[in-house]
Amino acid sequence: MNKEILDIYERNESIHNLYVSILNREIISLHDKKSAHLINIRSMTKSIVSLLIGIALKKEYIDSIETPIHSILHDAPGQITIKDLLTMSSGFDIDDKDLYRLVQNSNDWVRDILNLPLAGRGTFRYKGVDYHLLSAIISKTTGLSMSKFAQSNLFSPLGINDIEWETDPQGVTVGSTGLKISFESLIKIAQILVTNGIEKTNDIIPNDWINLSTENGIRTNLSYGDYGFGWWIKTYKDSKIYRALGSGGQQILTYPKERISIVITADPKKFNHIESETLSNKILDIVTS
Repeated sequence: MNKEILDIYERNESIHNLYVSILNREIISLHDKKSAHLINIRSMTKSIVSLLIGIALKKEYIDSIETPIHSILHDAPGQITIKDLLTMSSGFDIDDKDLYRLVQNSNDWVRDILNLPLAGRGTFRYKGVDYHLLSAIISKTTGLSMSKFAQSNLFSPLGINDIEWETDPQGVTVGSTGLKISFESLIKIAQILVTNGIEKTNDIIPNDWINLSTENGIRTNLSYGDYGFGWWIKTYKDSKIYRALGSGGQQILTYPKERISIVITADPKKFNHIESETLSNKILDIVTS
């Protein structure tokens, strides 16, 4: 088994780091010493934000995912809920490719996102603005920037102290991307996901939140699968798998039925999500055969 996975890794120089485990028993862990210690995980950041929303709910900073966001961000349209942001179905009328232009011309991202026109609330549309608003909500409700809330309530309890996280001009932690973290720390996050419901993960992330986040997917027209609360959901051998995905092939995959974790980081200029998914599926085939 290990040799087959090693062969896949060695044949593709675009893959920087690869970790595979079953029930947190390491099958293989491969590291490219030339890659940066802190990895820009790009849109995988959204999955971390989802975990933080679950923690904020557990600690009662947030009442419910059905809470209208205008009760926290008072300039927001009245009908949008936290759940709408989590499933990227808020209706804010912007494509993700236009986000860069918005933030380049803005000194207050939250204000300018809230002023966007609305179209199609309740329908999935991939856009990072929803997750930036979730960061602002965490900040408003906890009194801490999302990065500080994360450090106290997620990262430090997991023994993670090596992160960098971008902020907007108002000091709001970027919610859609911008988290840099080590490969070893990604493994720690993957471990707590795969032990959901078995070990005392509920002390950090509520077990029911992980289940809720990965079982309530909204339909998308994208090949990644349905979209849960920050996680892409598909099936493998008729059972659920869910992924955190970042551009350039960055990935955490969890296969709950077999308690399998796969973590991949790669060169974003030479690798993509299709290659990353093909790679993780091959590894699933190997370890479940």
